[in-house]
Amino acid sequence: MDTFWLSKLGSAALGTPTVSWPYRGILMSLGFGLATGISALTGQYIGAGEYRRASRVVGLVMGLLLLVGIPGSLLFFLARGFYLDTARTPGDIGALADAYIAVTLAGVPFTYMFLVFNFALGASGDTVTPMKISVAATLLNFALDPVLIFAAGLGVVGAALATLLANVVSGSYAVYSLATGRHGIKVAWGDLAPERELAGLVTRVSLPMVAQRLLVTLGFLVMVAIVNGLGTPIVAAYSIGQVVLSLDHVLVFPLIRSTGIIVSQNLGAEKLERARRATLTGLGILASVVLGYIAFLLLARSTFISVFTDDPAVFEAADRMLLIFGPSVLGFDVFMLANSLARASGHTLFMSILGITRLWGMRVPLSWLLAYSLAMGDTGLWAGMAASNYITGLVALAWLLSWRWLKPVIK
Repeated sequence: MDTFWLSKLGSAALGTPTVSWPYRGILMSLGFGLATGISALTGQYIGAGEYRRASRVVGLVMGLLLLVGIPGSLLFFLARGFYLDTARTPGDIGALADAYIAVTLAGVPFTYMFLVFNFALGASGDTVTPMKISVAATLLNFALDPVLIFAAGLGVVGAALATLLANVVSGSYAVYSLATGRHGIKVAWGDLAPERELAGLVTRVSLPMVAQRLLVTLGFLVMVAIVNGLGTPIVAAYSIGQVVLSLDHVLVFPLIRSTGIIVSQNLGAEKLERARRATLTGLGILASVVLGYIAFLLLARSTFISVFTDDPAVFEAADRMLLIFGPSVLGFDVFMLANSLARASGHTLFMSILGITRLWGMRVPLSWLLAYSLAMGDTGLWAGMAASNYITGLVALAWLLSWRWLKPVIK
């Protein structure tokens, strides 16, 4: 949401969220990876009818995330200047990103709580409630942006405050819901304390995903440095492309998530054939939806870009990005489906390695080689990014159809 309103302040402001999010994303990677244990274990315990153990997993993960989120936010606040210098941030973006990061980091613990809520209700089969809260928070962010950015004259800081307030609202509701059991999952204070056997199981399932998310985010930090080195117009174009391509997430991610929930619960109930059929159905629907989206995107890309910029240099670079990189979202979405099923089944190691390889073994070196060594500029950047998605998607598809992951991890 911030990107749309910040685009009205110029290319430097437009590039601020893109430069900022990978740094905050390191903390989010830790949170997302730890919360992965909820997908597999809570879903499988619910499938097996062990509801108290399911809530116990949720509480344990919540306690771990509170221990990480609060001191982590403070540490990253103090180190933000080092990150911006290391990432070769253009001077006109650097000062803005510094302020944006400083404010949004305060929302990390609240975002962690919403992550727990999201995974917990999703594991029980309720994806509608988290979606409603997420949509409400997004609308609040969108409504506050023009008020704080323009009416209050706060500019980029206003956008950061809008994001922070939206995170506070969604995170606070998550804590209220889980504490009261309003939506079926109830966490008591005692559930936040570690339990040796359960903590070991959560760690075994979550650790590969923590490593994947963390190393992938670090890879994106390097990607930001590669993009930054091509200048402010390319940074702005990259920001536009990321926002436009995120429309795909609205269509595909609910499907990916619901497929994971169905598979997790059926594994817990030892209904392996139903889990297999759910996987194939989800894969078929995903391919149909994404191919239609890609066709629409390519036809309407100029219209999308014009919403964010009238700068010719930014427009041309964003057009090249959507044309070259856009179709590769099919490979990325197949990878995300496989990743979701890895979390749902608890067999996370292979997909974690693939996720790390996608960035460090393919995207980073290919983008650098094509953009700089072969002097292809942003065209090489987009081509390197696309190649990493295509290759990863094919490998993920092969892993899915091997069915070696189709077995529960709970006793």
